[in-house]
Amino acid sequence: MSDQPTGLTPEIVNAIIRDPSSPLYPSQITVFCDHCGTEKTADYMVSEDMTRAQRLGVARKHLVNNEGWEHDADTGDDFCPEHASTTA
Repeated sequence: MSDQPTGLTPEIVNAIIRDPSSPLYPSQITVFCDHCGTEKTADYMVSEDMTRAQRLGVARKHLVNNEGWEHDADTGDDFCPEHASTTA
């Protein structure tokens, strides 16, 4: 359930929200760079059966796949594009 489609249009979001059988809803999630403190806040489609960590994982996956962020699974740290691969 952690696959976040890219480029959800307002029409798609409205269709998901209006579908009574859809478990998805928008949630605003912020990820911050553990090197410089840069924050990235956006809305992501999640479901109520997801844990807090899974919801954060949706945001992380989107940022890594689409916006040049890096996530270190061993430490749990996140790095903005400016500090990706420079985890000093």
